[in-house]
Formats: sequence, C-alpha cells, structure tokens
Amino acid sequence: MAVREYTEEELQLFEEIKNGRTFEKDEELPPLYKKALKNLLWMQHDSEYSGSLGYAPWIDKAPTMQEKVIVAQIVKDEMRHASVIYKLLEGLGENVLGHIEKSDLAFKSEEDEANIGFKRLKEDYRVNIFYYGINYWEDFILFNFLMDRAAGHQLEDTLESTYLPWKKGIEGIYKEEIMHMAHGDKWIKILANGDKKEFLQERLNLWWPRVMNIFGSTKGRSNDLYVNLGLKKRTNAVVRDVFVKEIQEMCDEAGLILPEYREEDQPQR
Repeated sequence: MAVREYTEEELQLFEEIKNGRTFEKDEELPPLYKKALKNLLWMQHDSEYSGSLGYAPWIDKAPTMQEKVIVAQIVKDEMRHASVIYKLLEGLGENVLGHIEKSDLAFKSEEDEANIGFKRLKEDYRVNIFYYGINYWEDFILFNFLMDRAAGHQLEDTLESTYLPWKKGIEGIYKEEIMHMAHGDKWIKILANGDKKEFLQERLNLWWPRVMNIFGSTKGRSNDLYVNLGLKKRTNAVVRDVFVKEIQEMCDEAGLILPEYREEDQPQR
C-alpha cells in the first residue's frame, strides 16, 4: 500500500501545532485534524461504553459487599467517561445515539482462551480487548491492573491535547482511571500472596498479549500523525515501553512472571 503524502497545507498545519496552535469547540477544524480527532474519540467512547457493560456483572459477583460497592463505582465511572466523549462527538456532528442503538457494544466472545490478536469482531470502534469476556474475579483485577494502567498512560498524553474540550474532559477521567488502577494494584498483591496465585499467573499469561495488542502494530503510521496533530504526545510504541517497564517491576515484586510477547505471533487484521 502506498504511503499517503501530506499536502503543503497539512505540513503547515503540523508546524502551526508544533508552535502552539490549539482548537476550541465549534471552531471549524482542518479536515485532516477533524478526521483523526473523531477516530480517537470514537475509539474511546466505544471502549468506555463496552468496558462498563463488561464490568457490570461483577457488581453481583464481587467477593464482598465492599467490593460490590467499588465495582459499582467503577461501572458508573466508565459509563460517565463514555458520556463525556458522547458529548464531544455530538459537538462534532456525530450521531452517537444512533451508533449505540445499531452497535452491539455488549458483545463478548464466549471463548475463554481466545486470542484474536489485532482482529476486529464487530462493526464498532472499541479497542478489541473489550471483545473478551471477564470470566473470573482474577480477570477483573487484571483488567484494573493492566488495562487501566495502559489506558492511564495513554490518557496522560491527552491532558496536553490540542483539542481543548477533550483536554478539559480528560482531567476527571484520568483521575478516576488512576483510582481503578490502584484497586487492581491492591488486589494483585492480595491474590499473589494467596492460595490462587497459580491461577492468577495462568490468567496473566492469557491477558498479557491481549493488553499488549492495544498498542497496535509497530508498523502503523497513524501514531505519527496523532503526534503531529498534537492529539498525542508520544507514539504508542513509546507509551508501551513505559508501561511494560512498570508492569515488569510490579510483577517482580509480586512474584509473578511476565510472559514473553512477540507481535509477529499475534493474529493479524
């Protein structure tokens, strides 16, 4: 596939953004910028929405009353995050409600040990880790520990987004994701020191490639575009390296073994 060349106008846009240009709500956005922004917003919206639906059954299944309350709060947080992005997309002229009504955002694969790699299973925009079912309490905790940490690192870049309405909306979302992550960190230590440590390791082995795949292929070019547009500060490859280092240190501390990940072994799109 031929690599798209940027126009002089688009290259000028990159330079203006590099020099501090930002964008406000209701401002007429350059076509390239608007398309990239909407791609990221749709991905976040559908992921937050689908994530909340995947978490919801664990309000009932959580092991203690205190944990039921915490899980309920996490579900509420995730749906609130989706509603924040919903409003941003509506402001950009998108029919979000129509998309929700026709999309099966509650869909989860019934195959417990599936590995779809970078593939998509539905016509929606969610990060594909949200196609997997959360079948055990250990899965829920690993989602907090791994996915919420990965999301937190990615959202951290959005705190400096050139699209100011998104930047403002992310502030509260980022803080709540950090709390979700802290919940995962606490429980990883509890489970790693309990009689189900071996099962926790098995589930970590299963979830690790799924989480790593959310950073996308290293061969992709879209991340460079997002950085040039000021919608991200770092490429996914850079964020991934920071994330892996942090997880490796925490797994070492908990006595867990972080599996080897090889992008080339993952099913492709």
